[in-house]
Amino acid sequence: MSQSLQRGIDAILFLASRKSAGVTEVAEALGVNKSTAFRILDTFLNNDMVEKNKDTLKYKLGPAILQLSQQYYKNFNIIEVARPIMERLASEIRESVHLCSLANNGAVVIEQVLSDSRLVVSAKIGNREPLHCSSVGKCLLAFAEKEDFEKMLGEIGFDIFTENTIDNADRLRAEVKKIQDVGFAIDDGEISLDIKCVAVPIINRNGTCTHSLGTSGASSRMTKEKIDKIVPLLKRSANSISL
Repeated sequence: MSQSLQRGIDAILFLASRKSAGVTEVAEALGVNKSTAFRILDTFLNNDMVEKNKDTLKYKLGPAILQLSQQYYKNFNIIEVARPIMERLASEIRESVHLCSLANNGAVVIEQVLSDSRLVVSAKIGNREPLHCSSVGKCLLAFAEKEDFEKMLGEIGFDIFTENTIDNADRLRAEVKKIQDVGFAIDDGEISLDIKCVAVPIINRNGTCTHSLGTSGASSRMTKEKIDKIVPLLKRSANSISL
């Protein structure tokens, strides 16, 4: 970890341990000079991570920290709701099921239910799935707000994993249009030729999509007929999870 990043983390943790603190206190806690401490705090101030009292000139944690904590607990809340639904789905389709959250232009696996001995583990908790070629990622991209979609699309590096991987923005836009029309996405051997995945968006009560629900299995098992049967079950489960 870079030294500047570690100092920033230490500064936030220090402020979290007390009601407020001045630049001198923060500098002493971090073992840096006051100008360095001021630059760290000013960066956080510009991003609402800390607040500064104009009278005392002391700093305390800001509202952006609350937003982060709310998202953290929201993930736990959705996992609590999703887990039994995912277990029923995995038992019904006899394939592994995973729940993903949109984070830093990727689909992060936050929960998973494994299937029986035939399962193929293509995603593990904590893994970051690419937006352009994973079914869960493509769902999150396809059902994002337009402004967010354009931003994420512009930052995709289009890493190629197999001969089936989508490798440019035009192809991805066409794929996204198709996903929006049918309401689900497929990873047809785009990350591994041996694995095929299908996913659906989880649309919350505000009409936004920050999570997706997917299942994966060996390409030999995930036939068109099986996917046609799985998709309605995925959609039903996603509707039950929606908060």
